Amino acid sequence: MNDKKTCTNDILEDYATSPVPEDKTIGGVRIGMINGGLAFAVPGLITGLEIGKGLGLEQSIYAFILGGFILSVLGYVTGLVGMYNRLASCMMMKFVFGRVGANILSLAFVLSLLGWYGVNIDVFSKVIQELIQDTCDYTATIWLLEIVIGVLITLTTILGFKLLEKLSSLLVPVLFLIVIYMLYQSMGYSANELNIPTETTNFTFGEAVSAVVGSFIVSVVLMPDFTRFSATKKGTFIASFLPFLFINNFVYIVAAIAGLAVVNNDVLQVMLALGLGGFAFVLLITSGWVTSVINLYSSALGLNAITRKWPEWKVIIFVGILGTFIASFNLLDNFTSFLFGLSTIFTPVAAIYVIDFFVIRKKQRYVVEELSAVSKVNVVALVAWAVGIVVSMLTNQGYFTLTTIEVCDSLLITAPVYYLLMKINPKFNTNPVH
Repeated sequence: MNDKKTCTNDILEDYATSPVPEDKTIGGVRIGMINGGLAFAVPGLITGLEIGKGLGLEQSIYAFILGGFILSVLGYVTGLVGMYNRLASCMMMKFVFGRVGANILSLAFVLSLLGWYGVNIDVFSKVIQELIQDTCDYTATIWLLEIVIGVLITLTTILGFKLLEKLSSLLVPVLFLIVIYMLYQSMGYSANELNIPTETTNFTFGEAVSAVVGSFIVSVVLMPDFTRFSATKKGTFIASFLPFLFINNFVYIVAAIAGLAVVNNDVLQVMLALGLGGFAFVLLITSGWVTSVINLYSSALGLNAITRKWPEWKVIIFVGILGTFIASFNLLDNFTSFLFGLSTIFTPVAAIYVIDFFVIRKKQRYVVEELSAVSKVNVVALVAWAVGIVVSMLTNQGYFTLTTIEVCDSLLITAPVYYLLMKINPKFNTNPVH
């Protein structure tokens, strides 16, 4: 019995709490396709639609490009931390925030990822419901669909990173072609009409950039979860810039054009109005599947870092059940505010652990065997995190600004604050450094 249990755990091993062996690494394009697949999901399309209708096409494109560049640079730097250490992000944060302090952070990540998971399952189920209605003239029960879809996605996630990477590599090119067709269908509208916002909004350019960053900031901070499998620095560069600067921006721009053309911000209705028909369902269903698997995968890694008593596949089942329950709530209300909140909370985290690894430790690896020697709480890291959050909030409310973009202000202040406090108070350094 014990031999069978050990065999099962070995088969499903995905190195949640241990370094990824060098012989398990892969190329950057394959890793980049994973985050690239997220852009095609409903939340990504909604981001493009919301910013497009608020700013018009020209200003939206500038916001998409600047936000994508910020994400790419951050993703590359955080990705390098994962590549050098071969550890999941939530494990590395134990060395930065302390063994107990990191649990606060991990829990915040788990909740935000399950929130994303709930959004995708909710929308995914509604798309399936509408598809069944159109094809079979039968209205399926939404909660039953959510349970069935939740079970299937949980089973898919248990198979781990390898299946995730294969799914993304296969589906992203197909989704890309469908989005190109959506762009083609939208091109019958004049450029002048597309540059006029379709509603009066309090959206500023800086808030739009922050929304773009917020849409993927969790992926950026958790980039080590994927780049721990990256073979080289060049691969890590590709894994970051390919999805965040190119694939995501392409999808956002097409979504903005489509929404302005049709003058509608309902994703499915926009696609149907543009004549996508069955392609719309293919896009939303396949992208929703990949996105949900990614969110569940990363949330399981985060929870596994908090409690290391269960094997990863059991943790995935637990978060799958929890995420499916969360899907019963309507999380799409105030969607852009949700994105602002994510950028406010998680951007400072990236600044802190990048400074910790590259500047304070000077690229000396985090060693899992030395984790017991790490302090329970790094007060300096938590203080710097709080400072970064406060800076974003004050910038958003107009009390002061350095760049007019909340996430940039947060990065510019959090990084030096953490560095200086660690220099002033070296006793708070949680890391055993040789």
